[in-house]
Amino acid sequence: MYIKTIKKVFWLYLLANAFAAQAFATIIITEILQNPNAVSDASGEWFEVYNQGTQAVDMIGWTIKDNGADSHVINNSVVISAGGYAVFGSNGVANGGVTVDYIYATAISLSNGDDELILLDGSLVEIDRVEWDGGPAFPDPIGKSMTLGGLGIDNNIGSNWCEATSTFGDGDFGTPGAANDSCSLNSSLSVNPAILIYLLN
Repeated sequence: MYIKTIKKVFWLYLLANAFAAQAFATIIITEILQNPNAVSDASGEWFEVYNQGTQAVDMIGWTIKDNGADSHVINNSVVISAGGYAVFGSNGVANGGVTVDYIYATAISLSNGDDELILLDGSLVEIDRVEWDGGPAFPDPIGKSMTLGGLGIDNNIGSNWCEATSTFGDGDFGTPGAANDSCSLNSSLSVNPAILIYLLN
């Protein structure tokens, strides 16, 4: 009985730390347009981040990367106020009508199939990542951004993402630099069911 109690405490400790790490990730990725329709991918790809902390964050010196060869160090000041957004894009003009706060040019490519978007801070500590799969779990839209269905939920779970419903710029769908469209989610929290069964027994 004593050993079983210790095991449960241990699992609860691991779960608490996992959720705490998610909760205190100050900068989170909230929207991705990897497959624009109004312009070419090279011109119109972008992603959005949100500052869910209580203080402004300057992302100068941070790294944008994937699990492959794409990597770019942000070399200009990008200050995001508490509760604010920033949009990072491949192009600043003729880009489908999106206003970007930072241009990473050709260093980053957002694949229409499966790909990753990873943010490292100036100390190369991973702050956030999204790994989409091109359809099986994540949305796979054309001309519409993938939008996170809410704040405070795991943005690396495909069922927590939706397709944008509001238009912007030249006619693609998305809400760059603003709150995402509301959407219905299949789930808002994902925990290994085996752990839950164990804890409840």
